[in-house]
Amino acid sequence: MGGADSLRKPGTAGQGRSAPSLRLRLLALVALLVLALIALGALAVWQAHGEGRRQAEGRLLSAARTLSHRIDLEFVRAEALLTGLAAQPGLAEGDAEAFLAAAARLGPLPDGRVLGLARLDQGQIANTARGRLPAPTPMPPALAAALAAEGTAISNQYPGTVTGRPTVAVAIRLRPAPGAPPGEPPVALGLSLPGEAIGAALAGMPLPPGAVAGLMDREGVILARSAGSAAVVGQRAVPALLQAMAATPEGVARGLSNRDGEASVVAFARAPISGYGAAVAMREAQFEAELHAALLRLALSALPVAVMGIALALLLGLRLRRALGALSGTPDGTRLAEVEELARALAEADAARATADAARSASEAALRERTAWLEQAQRAAAVGTWMWDFTTAELRWSEAMFRLYGLDPARHGPATLALWRSHVLPEDRAAGIAALERARATGRHEAEVRIRRADGAIRWIRASGAVDYAPDGTPLRLVGASHDITEQRLLAQEREARIAEKDLLVQEMHHRVKNSLQLVQGLLLMQARDAADPALAEKLREAAGRIVSIAAVHRRLYEGAPGEAQEVAEHLGGLVDDLTRSLGSSDRRIDLEVDSGMRLPADRMAALGLLVTELVTNALKHGAGRITIRFTPGAEGAVLEVTDEGTGFAADFDPTAVRGLGMRVALAMARQLRGVMEVLPGPHGRVVVRLPPTTEDAADAVPKSD
Repeated sequence: MGGADSLRKPGTAGQGRSAPSLRLRLLALVALLVLALIALGALAVWQAHGEGRRQAEGRLLSAARTLSHRIDLEFVRAEALLTGLAAQPGLAEGDAEAFLAAAARLGPLPDGRVLGLARLDQGQIANTARGRLPAPTPMPPALAAALAAEGTAISNQYPGTVTGRPTVAVAIRLRPAPGAPPGEPPVALGLSLPGEAIGAALAGMPLPPGAVAGLMDREGVILARSAGSAAVVGQRAVPALLQAMAATPEGVARGLSNRDGEASVVAFARAPISGYGAAVAMREAQFEAELHAALLRLALSALPVAVMGIALALLLGLRLRRALGALSGTPDGTRLAEVEELARALAEADAARATADAARSASEAALRERTAWLEQAQRAAAVGTWMWDFTTAELRWSEAMFRLYGLDPARHGPATLALWRSHVLPEDRAAGIAALERARATGRHEAEVRIRRADGAIRWIRASGAVDYAPDGTPLRLVGASHDITEQRLLAQEREARIAEKDLLVQEMHHRVKNSLQLVQGLLLMQARDAADPALAEKLREAAGRIVSIAAVHRRLYEGAPGEAQEVAEHLGGLVDDLTRSLGSSDRRIDLEVDSGMRLPADRMAALGLLVTELVTNALKHGAGRITIRFTPGAEGAVLEVTDEGTGFAADFDPTAVRGLGMRVALAMARQLRGVMEVLPGPHGRVVVRLPPTTEDAADAVPKSD
């Protein structure tokens, strides 16, 4: 039994080599398992970091969109104020006193805002900061732009003409006053907003921790910033950001260097109305800090596993050594030192587990904080998000979406299509459902509906969304957002109501003019009947006839479509019929030759109608035979010709020397049309008026006779 004896000898070479080799192998196996688990965990952390980064960038872009809409809201409010003020009497004529009185009725404006009135030929006439201004006073860029073109003008940042501080302005061009002569210089109203007013869009705007928001005009000049505002206001944004904003109206730019040289992620969006820009930036280091923290939590979580694996390897090695010792006859020792080592390892593993639990709790708290921040941002912007699953017809709403409808998500449970339908007004329900169904085919969803909130209030809601597709092209779900546009709708309705009110006043004015003309005609005829002098009676009847002609022109111009362009052929045809009836010329034939398709503005048509009336009346009184009216448009203007078959005009006839009222009225109307009137001598009466293409392209009318 020499082999057995040799096996029992303590301290032999074979026994001394086997125990350490086994323990090292067990420890190596544990190390490989722990490293594999750490690698898998690192991969999961990296993927989670990528998804978290995409969500964070999405939140930055949502904040930038919200800021851009806040900017436009400020400009829309300013435009509404100017539109309401423009309806006040006297402003269209550029009356400074009327403007200051109307502005005083508005009361003091917030944030140092200044109202201004400007006229193209006089510059800025008055403003609420300095009152009436001496001429010439420079005007803000928006007022100059509004005077140059119709519509609303919004300026870029400029030094205020009153304060010298960074300012932006909104201006509208006023419609000419009724009865204003053609070519009257236009008038504009403007509202200057200091940088603090635009910067107010940042007030109360919830931003992620460490994020910085900024507002820019269309040229990229910084108007306001949530941090370090005084140092950067008036400077241009970094060129890389401006290039990104020039390429697309909204997006996320990564790796941009800020003014401190730090790499940053910047989300940007252009305001759809003003074209101003909003940007929200966060340093790349903050994104990397989250990754490092996650890796640290992974290492702390893997530490208890490693410790427990080492402890199990040591325990297994101890048991194997005891078994080998029993086989070799070696006394079984207690190995108190190894037991104490195992106890210490277990205690360290328990402490590591507690640390990992604390890290996990901190991560969950951060997630809850980010979720609360997103909900707060949606509440501030009155925006709710939703998702409709095409397969299951399931509808999901965010908490902000429930609040948009005045509902409590805790009491109403999950959203359903039936819940949504019950709040949409019946007259809008069919269109809203059709828009949802149409999104399946188009991939986009756009709809505006009215809803009745839980508190009974009626609100306008605009919904926008996009379809998610499966790899094979099957539409899976519609994801979108809804926001409250009631304020914009109310502003539009108020504007339409003001336009309707103005149209009603114009109609009333035209009705009163018609009645007044009829009254004047009746008074003239009454005076003619009572006049003892036949010559005076004839003059009064002649004046009454002219009143009838003016009334006919007025009726045809304003009873159909007041203020709109008129068809020349239709207008002159009706005017000839009226003249035939009113002037008692049924025994004289009046022919009209005019090309159809030409239209003239109401003011030029009125002058043309009076001109034709006077020339035809003159031919009826002093000419003979058939009267012919020709109106021929051309590239160089139009030509009006009135002829009769009478004896005609003498060679030395001078229309400017005639004392008769008819020829003087005809000359005045020709001047108003910026035309040239010629009285041609010959066997028949012939008057030719040449009209320019536009009133701006010709000089004043000059009477001319051969």
